[in-house]
Amino acid sequence: MLKTNTAGKWPYLEDLTADFLYLRLHGDAELYASGYTESALERWAQRIRTWSRGQQPADAQLAGGRKDAVKGAKDVYCYFDNDLKVRAPFDARDLLERLKLAGGLETVPGEVWEV
Repeated sequence: MLKTNTAGKWPYLEDLTADFLYLRLHGDAELYASGYTESALERWAQRIRTWSRGQQPADAQLAGGRKDAVKGAKDVYCYFDNDLKVRAPFDARDLLERLKLAGGLETVPGEVWEV
């Protein structure tokens, strides 16, 4: 069974119906209260890579088994909203590093700035 990001509270589907995806990640184990494990972040990174190429992961949860996805490469927007334990910036940075997109970032979460 595919572990979803809704803690069983809402339906979870991955149908590609547009030329972009918008992900809201609310916590790996508990909504709004937990960070993401290394394996969970790697799973999201793999999915984002696949979607950005215009493909669907083999284990995607589709509405009624639909296969009529919108074709072509996808822009993927990912928002971390697992902030109760202040994990969102760390998880976001980790995901960016896995996707090799963190190179231009100026700061590291938790880093103290001198003014």
